[in-house]
Amino acid sequence: MSPLWSPDGAVADWPVPSTIVTLHPNPEVKCPARWRYFQDTLHTPLSEGFLPLVLLLCQLALAQPSADQLAQAWAEQFPVLKAQGFRPVTLQPADFTQLAKGEVAKRRLPADGVDRALGAIWSPLDRRAVWISILDDSDFTLVDSLTEIRLSDSANGHKRLYQHLDLPWPVADRHWVLQIKNNPALDTVSGGVIWERVWDLTEESDVPDGRPEAIWSPVNDGGWILMKACGGTLVVYHARSYIGGHIPKEAVTRWAMTTLNGLLKKTVERAAGIHTHYISGHVPIHGPDGSKLPVW
Repeated sequence: MSPLWSPDGAVADWPVPSTIVTLHPNPEVKCPARWRYFQDTLHTPLSEGFLPLVLLLCQLALAQPSADQLAQAWAEQFPVLKAQGFRPVTLQPADFTQLAKGEVAKRRLPADGVDRALGAIWSPLDRRAVWISILDDSDFTLVDSLTEIRLSDSANGHKRLYQHLDLPWPVADRHWVLQIKNNPALDTVSGGVIWERVWDLTEESDVPDGRPEAIWSPVNDGGWILMKACGGTLVVYHARSYIGGHIPKEAVTRWAMTTLNGLLKKTVERAAGIHTHYISGHVPIHGPDGSKLPVW
């Protein structure tokens, strides 16, 4: 039997088969209760059917960081985010309390015209896996009933994306076109700790020909912030939208708030399996600096 190490370096008092995994404490992590994500120390090949069990065991073995640890990690990096972020947002003490419980933190940020919906989750997963989970829209979609078409793409990860949202009758469908870009400067200045990706609405004239009839949505902007924190990844999502027509802005914002749990949990759940999906032969996905992320 190979030992499973506890956060203080002691051997855990339950046996784990040597074919599973050995976890080592990570002395470089500023949050001492965390261990380095197991992927760096996974040496033995595992059958595809056995891997979900391994992931579950690792999730159970890794201690959730405390609210204070998460708050400290955020506070250390927030000045850089505030100075260099395309669209910086703030987290509050109540958010870290929710995150420390393993839950999604949600908050509504007042803004001119349309309020912003903010959600955050902490995951022990490697940030590269979470980033790929978000960007791999050629194989996945984060929102049900949403059709996406890439209109343009660039080597640095920027793209223009058409999206069509199917809504239940008698509400008319909505559509829009987004300009999406990474923030390489923030990646550089933060020393690779913070990755940011944001989107903004373009013009209605960018809608491709031949698309089904739909109402143009006049407000749609937001972003993702992925920060290394406590040996894992702090994932922050925020969005501001108004779908136009006769639907009140308040109704849209309230609906957006209700989607945050499912959106963020789906993102990290999918990230847990990225190492079996983003492999040799997959279309390259770029990091915020424009470089191709290595496959597993």
